[in-house]
Parts: sequence; structure tokens; C-alpha cells
Amino acid sequence: MRWKNALLIVDFDKTITIKDTIALLGQFGVDHSAVSKPWSYFTQAYLDDYRQHQSNISPHNIQSMFQHLHSYKPIELASIERINHAKVFQSLTSDMLFNKAKEYSQTLLQPNVISVLQSYPKSDIRIVSVNWSKDWILGFLHSLNLSRHQIYANDIQSGHIVPSIVTSGDKQQTIENIKNDKKVIYVGDSLGDLEPLVKADLGIVIGQDPSLIQAIHDYGLDNLYCVDHWLQIKEMIMS
Repeated sequence: MRWKNALLIVDFDKTITIKDTIALLGQFGVDHSAVSKPWSYFTQAYLDDYRQHQSNISPHNIQSMFQHLHSYKPIELASIERINHAKVFQSLTSDMLFNKAKEYSQTLLQPNVISVLQSYPKSDIRIVSVNWSKDWILGFLHSLNLSRHQIYANDIQSGHIVPSIVTSGDKQQTIENIKNDKKVIYVGDSLGDLEPLVKADLGIVIGQDPSLIQAIHDYGLDNLYCVDHWLQIKEMIMS
């Protein structure tokens, strides 16, 4: 098998799930907190900052595109700080996060994603995500029985989001730190996965995110493989 012993590194939101679950996580926090503002307030504040951000980097090639994407890091950190300041997640325990995600997993997982991941050596699976909670991710993936050490993401600790991965560049730096000279298969769905996809030994794009598809076209990234569903991924990684 060509990819035997390769690390299978997978994004979470919209790669493992069928939709972005950050809004669900945020709403769950608001519902269990004394926050007077609706979750939409935090979403709108983030979008306003995002639109106003003026990167001085012109993404004329793939390397400058990586830098452009990383320039949004202050926007992501400001959003997290805004949420922490409002104490959105103060009332949530690890068990509450895990169990709510487990409940959502009944309807929000990509078709066949669990069976495909179960067919790959568990010790070689890693999740690398900009999601805010490892317990949330573990709840969605409860049937895989992954260890916490296999999840690389931000985390909610004592009611606060502790940021560690907020950009595509952060994801790639994490992968560099954990790959230990192994080959890397990376599966992602969005522009936030661009750098890990390009730098993996095998980069697999799932879905049809317009911004990512446009970047693939603009920068001639013909080394990436595009698929529609997880059974196609199984054919590739188990060959």
C-alpha cells in the first residue's frame, strides 16, 4: 500500500461534518450563559472586522497567498477575545461539550466518514482544526475513540477559548511539528486548508468551496485531488 504508515491529517468543520459547527458551539454557549447579546452579535462583529481588514500583501503567487491568509490572524484572535470577555462559555463543562457534540453527530457527519476513518490505522490519524473545543470534536468522533492527543485545535478551558490554531499557516506549522518525517495525507474543504493541502504529500479537497476551487485554478495547483465524498477518499488512501 503506497500510503502505509502515512499520517492521515484531517480538518474538522465541513470536512468531517456537513456544515460548519462553530455557530452551533457558540449558540450552545450563549444558551447556557448569562450573556445578554445573541450569538449573531459575535458573528456580525467578526464579519465586520473581516471585511475591514486591509492586507498589504498582494497574493500574486501561492507563497504570497499563504501570507495573505495568515494576515487575518489578528481578526481571529480579536474575535476569540471578544467571546472570552463576554464569558460565553463560562458555564460549559467538558462533558457538556462532548455530549452535545455527540448528539449532533447523529445528523451532521459526512456520509461514510466514520467507516472510512475506521478503516485507517487509528494511531496514524490526526485532526487539525481551527475549531474552539477538543471536547466538541471528540464528541462528534466518539465512535472512533481517538485520544485527546490526536486532536490539534484550540480549546475551551475554564470557560475560555485558549487559541493555538486560527489560520492556514498555524495549521501547517502544527503539521510540521507533529509529522516526524512521515508522509502526510491532508484532507480539507476550504481556503483555510490551502497551505496544508499544498504542502502535503497527498492533498485531498472534499467538496466545492468556491474560494478554494478558485485558488486551485488561479495558482495552477494540479497536484491536489478533488473529491465529492469520503468513499472516494478511501479508494485513494487505501490503494
